[in-house]
Formats: sequence, structure tokens, C-alpha cells
Amino acid sequence: MQSRLKRAPAGIPRQSQDAIERSTRAHILETADAARAEQRRLSDAAIDSNASKWRYSAVPPKA
Repeated sequence: MQSRLKRAPAGIPRQSQDAIERSTRAHILETADAARAEQRRLSDAAIDSNASKWRYSAVPPKA
């Protein structure tokens, strides 16, 4: 006679603690990289690309 109890499907396999820590660390690194990229973008936007041509003359001053 067959059992009347139905077996539950295996479902989602559980991740090991190491895999969870690795994915958390990867997420933290990605977030830090994005923050650094944004900071670089803001810093680069503040640089005046025309400043050097006014600071240094191409022709030496006549004495």
C-alpha cells in the first residue's frame, strides 16, 4: 500500500555560510567601487580644464 503522505519538493537549496559571506563581501565591494567612481566623477567635474593655459605661458616673458 502506498503512503498517503506527499513528499515536499526539494525546493531551493540552502547556501553555505561561506557562500553567503562571499556574496555579502562582493556586494560591499561593488557598493564601495560605485561610491569611489561617483567621487571621482565629482572631483573630475570640479577640475578646470582651461586653468593650465592661463597659468603657464607658452612664450617666456621678455626681460
